[in-house]
Amino acid sequence: MVSSTFVDVMMSTAVAAGDGRGIRFYSSPTDSEFRSYAAFDRQARADAASLTALGHAPGGVVILAFDPGLAFIRALYATFYAGLVAAPVPVAAMRQPGAALGRLEAIIADSRSVLVLTDGTALAAMGLEPGQAPAGASVRQVTTLAGEADAATWTPPPITAESLALLQYTSGSTGAPKGVMVSHGNLVANEAAITQAAGISSASRTMGWLPHYHDMGLVGQLLQPISVGADSVLTSPSQFLRRPLLWLRLISQYRSTHTVGPDFAYGLCTRLVTDEQLDELDLSALEGVITGAEPVRGSTLAAFSHRFAAAGFHGRAFIPAYGMAETTLLVTASVRSGPVEPIRVDAAGVESGELHEPTSADRVVELVSCGPPAAGHEIAIMDPASGLRAHEGAIGEILVRGPSVAQGYWDRPEETELAFGATLVGEPGGRRYLRTGDLGALVDGELVITGRIKDLIIIRGRNLYPQDLETTAEAFLHSGCLSAAFEGLGSQPAVGLVAEVDAARVPLDELERLAEVVRRRVVDEYTLPELGIAFIRKGTLPRTTSGKVQRALTRALLADERLATVLSVGFDRSTV
Repeated sequence: MVSSTFVDVMMSTAVAAGDGRGIRFYSSPTDSEFRSYAAFDRQARADAASLTALGHAPGGVVILAFDPGLAFIRALYATFYAGLVAAPVPVAAMRQPGAALGRLEAIIADSRSVLVLTDGTALAAMGLEPGQAPAGASVRQVTTLAGEADAATWTPPPITAESLALLQYTSGSTGAPKGVMVSHGNLVANEAAITQAAGISSASRTMGWLPHYHDMGLVGQLLQPISVGADSVLTSPSQFLRRPLLWLRLISQYRSTHTVGPDFAYGLCTRLVTDEQLDELDLSALEGVITGAEPVRGSTLAAFSHRFAAAGFHGRAFIPAYGMAETTLLVTASVRSGPVEPIRVDAAGVESGELHEPTSADRVVELVSCGPPAAGHEIAIMDPASGLRAHEGAIGEILVRGPSVAQGYWDRPEETELAFGATLVGEPGGRRYLRTGDLGALVDGELVITGRIKDLIIIRGRNLYPQDLETTAEAFLHSGCLSAAFEGLGSQPAVGLVAEVDAARVPLDELERLAEVVRRRVVDEYTLPELGIAFIRKGTLPRTTSGKVQRALTRALLADERLATVLSVGFDRSTV
């Protein structure tokens, strides 16, 4: 029987997996808790019956405010089983005091939700006192639901594939967060696409640490094993960031076959894991290691593969992928029989909008294919200037159609039409696409990502990608440096670069030397008229809730003198 809603999927998994398979969550390197899929199902029936008895009718939005853990998963099950729409939010992932609470209250207002499901710690982490509620909604502890209704009174909610399952609020890397409307049909279709691309089955064993409120962590890491009934081991982003080795240790301990993470995570492990620690790892069971959510760097994958070959890791396990909240998650994935081989293209060609063979060994850009579109989906590349379909190898805006494309933005009809109603000039009507805002090209039917439209730096008619400038700069800075490049405005330099540094470990004279080295190298390599560089304190570069660098916000904060600047060179302080 083909499932039409994700509740059908969850119920089928509970029957097939029973109490033998489920999810284990590590709150620390040694403390964990396990709950089976059958136990989640039993609890969800009682919790959902309670929500219904409390007057929460199907179709209403429920805010889920939780730290990572089994309590969040229980609340998600309850919400789905009640036919409600889940809107997960971060609770303590922002640097500015009050930012998480402010985001929560903004989402409550935007979604018109009247209920926040939470536990005893999440709202306290936001700064709320016991008994206090965020503006606009009532609060209910998920643990109090259990005794208010009998699981036997639960009946499947009156929902269909078209019913909304999630409001997936975007992380806001290039604008204000918006609620992406993900239907049950979207979820079922995308989980099927991930299953096919990554080869995950009930016999698989997954492991992950990504944020549970972000599309990659929620759809790709949490709901994917639920959809096939695979055993899952999870921990929190904070545990990973404190001890990146924990990720690899848990993969070794549980003989995990699949995991997922952004590029920086693989780079972090490559740099920090010692030879002694390497000796205790066994990564030979890994079959599918998805990398996405930020630009995939061939150099990162090669370095990780080389470093962990001694632990049994095979580079062919890497699966570069592309997706976003507006497509539920996955759009494309690259599965190969061997290690990832980057595509070497001419740098000048990329700047002029074309991918072609290098004409000089000195000006080469390496890009990674993210593979063909998932079954039932279509990728088109649109020339931004003409609106026509671009030819093979031409860089343009990436358009997507297919069953995973979400229903639009919650309560934003104009933005929905603009983003989800794109058409190609000169092609038959009725074929509507999602405008992703990303730039890329198709090469032999596979998608190659080059950057984001809003981040693009245009200098003297050339298209420069900030991540390229950042990569060049980071080669001269300390290992693991985070940086953001952006186009200047007004009297600012043509291009600006902000980089994090550990000011306590790098003296000012060394920073001044590094600034000149980086400025000279970047200006020469990219033929820039000028470059301004600012060093800021480590850990203060603006990032989204999913960890992506916010380049436009960085530029704005620099202009307003609101960054923790240690040294600024090339910027006029009267205008920065």
